[in-house]
Amino acid sequence: MPARPTTPANLRALLAHLRFTLTRMGRPPRRLRFTREGKIFVGVTIGVGFAAVNTGNNLLYLVLGLLLSLVILSGVLSEIALRGLEFRRKLPRRAYAGTSTLIEIEVHNAKRYAPSYSIEVEDRIEGRRTDKRCYFLKVSAGARQTAAYRRVAPVRGVERYLCLRVATRFPFGLFEKWREVDMPEEQVVYPSPMRTLHGAPPALAQGDLITREERGTGEVDGVRELVEGDPLRDIHWPKTAALDRPIARERRREGARAVRIDVANGPDGTSPSRESLARIEDEIRRVAWVALQALRDGAVVHLVAERVRAEMPKAVTARPSSQAADRVLSFLALLPPEPAVPEEPAEGSAPVVVKEGAA
Repeated sequence: MPARPTTPANLRALLAHLRFTLTRMGRPPRRLRFTREGKIFVGVTIGVGFAAVNTGNNLLYLVLGLLLSLVILSGVLSEIALRGLEFRRKLPRRAYAGTSTLIEIEVHNAKRYAPSYSIEVEDRIEGRRTDKRCYFLKVSAGARQTAAYRRVAPVRGVERYLCLRVATRFPFGLFEKWREVDMPEEQVVYPSPMRTLHGAPPALAQGDLITREERGTGEVDGVRELVEGDPLRDIHWPKTAALDRPIARERRREGARAVRIDVANGPDGTSPSRESLARIEDEIRRVAWVALQALRDGAVVHLVAERVRAEMPKAVTARPSSQAADRVLSFLALLPPEPAVPEEPAEGSAPVVVKEGAA
């Protein structure tokens, strides 16, 4: 197996992963902070303690013992609430820059008897601010619950999900205890296609677009779900048995013409301005729209970029099939230069609430 080439992008990813690993090693398994009510409670406890020591009043000692017992009980119950929880993140199949998507968080309480109350889950993404949370009021012992939050990816490219921050203020709301669950995952964010107003842009080169009035009869290009009108001979039986739903072969239309699209993503100078980056992003979005229209009309699309990353091919060819759109959009999403991240507006952090019995 050939060694992966060392590039600036790979080096940055390696350094970021090393920094994250070292940071995680230096953190305690649990972290704790006072809430506003907790600060008041601790202040009152300290005051009662000073008064009991100075006066020797047995009643004040009794009140001090009750206050301290609440602190101990809060730590024990919050630890029980955080233990034995398993999580799973479900990312959307496709995510477009600037478009809202749903991300699901599933929690499983693996404890045999004890339920978990007031669990708040927040996603952590590398280089992105996240303030959307999922709230689970009660997760019974052995139960599974799912909640979802909406996220808008600011720019195209790869987003790296690092971990989940799992917190609780149970039972009295005096302290917030949390832990971090490592769940590294990556998702490619596609550029949002932008329709051009004056027909095909100048980047559209040789080839004619054809109208795809019927399915092709040529070579097999991929598979897709069976739709009404498909002949039974095109059913892909192994895939149908594996996925438990009817899957048909996607055939190439014979005689389809090829369309070449040149992507003008070369920056103006070594350090492009924000205006130059915005122009390149608009060009990539227009190319995405034209390429998808060509695939929908049955043409073979050949994308050629002016500049690519070291580990990427300079061109990609996509034939009409069920995976063609993902192949084209993935190629455009990873093209240089890095898009400028807009300033994210301040958003409310109201959590998504899931009550007992929700699926």
